[in-house]
Amino acid sequence: MTTLALVGNPNCGKTTLFNQLTGTTAYVGNWPGVTVEKKEGLYHGMRILDLPGIYSLSPYSPEEKIARRYILDEQPDLIIDVIDSTNLERSLYLTTQLVELGRPVILALNMTDLLEKNGITIDAKKLSMLFNCPAIQLSASKNKGLEHFEETIRQTLSSGKLPACPLFSNTVERYITPIIADDYLHNLPQGRPMRWAAIKLIEQDELFLSSMPPVPATTQKLIDQARAALTVTYDDDPEAVIIDQRYKVAEKICAACQTTVKKEQRFSLDRIATSKYGAIPLFALVMAGVFYFSIQLVGGITTPLIEQFFDFINTHLDAFLSSIGVVPILRGLLVNGIIGGVGSVLTFVPQLFVLFLLLSILEDCGYMARIAFIMDRIMRSIGLSGKSIIPLVIGTGCSVPAIMCSRTIEHQRERELTVIVTPFIPCGAKMPTFALFIAFFFPGKWYIAPLIYFLGILSVIITGLISQKLDKHKETNAFILELPHYQVPTVKNVWLQTKERIAGFVHKAGTIILLASAGIYVLQSFSFTLQPVSADQSILATIGRIVAPIFKPLGFGTWQAAVALLTGIAAKESIVSTLTVTMGGAALSSVFTTRLALSFMAFVLLSTPCVAAQTAMFKELGSDKRKFWRAVGYQMGFAYLVALLIYWAGGMMV
Repeated sequence: MTTLALVGNPNCGKTTLFNQLTGTTAYVGNWPGVTVEKKEGLYHGMRILDLPGIYSLSPYSPEEKIARRYILDEQPDLIIDVIDSTNLERSLYLTTQLVELGRPVILALNMTDLLEKNGITIDAKKLSMLFNCPAIQLSASKNKGLEHFEETIRQTLSSGKLPACPLFSNTVERYITPIIADDYLHNLPQGRPMRWAAIKLIEQDELFLSSMPPVPATTQKLIDQARAALTVTYDDDPEAVIIDQRYKVAEKICAACQTTVKKEQRFSLDRIATSKYGAIPLFALVMAGVFYFSIQLVGGITTPLIEQFFDFINTHLDAFLSSIGVVPILRGLLVNGIIGGVGSVLTFVPQLFVLFLLLSILEDCGYMARIAFIMDRIMRSIGLSGKSIIPLVIGTGCSVPAIMCSRTIEHQRERELTVIVTPFIPCGAKMPTFALFIAFFFPGKWYIAPLIYFLGILSVIITGLISQKLDKHKETNAFILELPHYQVPTVKNVWLQTKERIAGFVHKAGTIILLASAGIYVLQSFSFTLQPVSADQSILATIGRIVAPIFKPLGFGTWQAAVALLTGIAAKESIVSTLTVTMGGAALSSVFTTRLALSFMAFVLLSTPCVAAQTAMFKELGSDKRKFWRAVGYQMGFAYLVALLIYWAGGMMV
């Protein structure tokens, strides 16, 4: 099957183009690092792949290695180089490497709808002529230019025309040419064109050398002479010389094809959003507004209405089942177990929908990338990477994709630390628990929800500082992030992101939560001898009482709370449904107080995440069991300590 590969810099619109071509709904974000695994789809009977964003074919992070390995080893029939038109010169740096791979290439000049706003004009015909390959202007997000693009794909595949490789300076070419002519490069593995391989030999690219047969002594002498001569001539490392040459080529081609008209400077939100003193307060204000609007305002209106709706259903269904003679245990299972448990979780759908909607808008308009920028210095000062903020922000939706995003971090220790702290951020699955307790114990106190969010951030900072103190290798790495343009959020992207997150929540309610609610009801209705008993004498109560002493120092050492936390390991949403089922019609105040509610919420926030997120942690920690269990042990221990401190502090204030 013919294969097309979408390649380009991070945040150039590859996934948006992939969605348009395949009709799929892969996650799109207006910031770098969203795509961390290759995605596959079908397009007119052809296989098309969306590869993680890369800046060059000299990879440093795991997702960059995925992209390079695929291009070199799988040999796609056509490389579609997706270029951010508003950053042509930077994008052409990668283009100068892709055209050396000996595969047909199309230059897809994306985001052309933003060119006029930035006063930029690109001569696509001239660009096409210089690279000897098609250059098509389009806007994937606006669905413009795709008809011509599709026709160009067909023509390029049928012609099989290869692009031209731009040349470096005569001095550099003088040392590349003899290496290309060497016999060693005439017996290369498939997918290693001679010019590209010669340049990699001069750069001494370790990943490339590991995939090659041993270099003969005569060839190595030639390479060493070239490296020594370049070092003397340019007074720099050969790798730096090649990078400089590529940038000069990109600069010349960009200057020949692009015209920029300077526009009058207008007020930019970045003067505040990225300023030294205004950025953090603005961030705090924005997040407080998001939580106030979704949890306090919308939740305050919709939650009582939906609770009344489920109460109505329960009352009338119970009466109906009773009238037709259904046995009490089955009636209770359906009414109090399944509908009561699942309904208690679905009660929070409206406020979570608004929360996910607002977060999606912040992502799509480009503000989340500013958050990563302003948090970089703070992140580095506590031993994390500036890129760590991206998983932390995505973690407000779900910890699983957030943990996977940590692989964009090059430094191993920073990457592993990010994997451990990401679950500290309150995900959508934990929100029903917080919303339930806030509505019951803190009515009208809108600031509690943002405080929970900031407790998560504070825990990240404390963990980072602890790790920094323990780390004996004080390595740091630069964080390069290009801020995307502010844009009006695309309705389609925002809707798809919101729908995916809320659909995942509802799907859990209809599967895991439903089964858990039914199981919990059965366990709390029977004894170990399978005799119907009261909840206090049930199997569940016995199990809960075995575990409960562990939580006694935290104040909530009851069997109901212990069982709720146990079921939360499968899915955090189960905590609410389990409490609803085990407590029957009793109010939360029969088990919790205001002080206990704070301690309980802190433990739920910081303890180890659900099984799905734990699986992602295990994978991103290199499938290393020791690292995984250390991470889980730290999360549980830290959650226990914080909940204990809150409980004690609450006791001193009473």
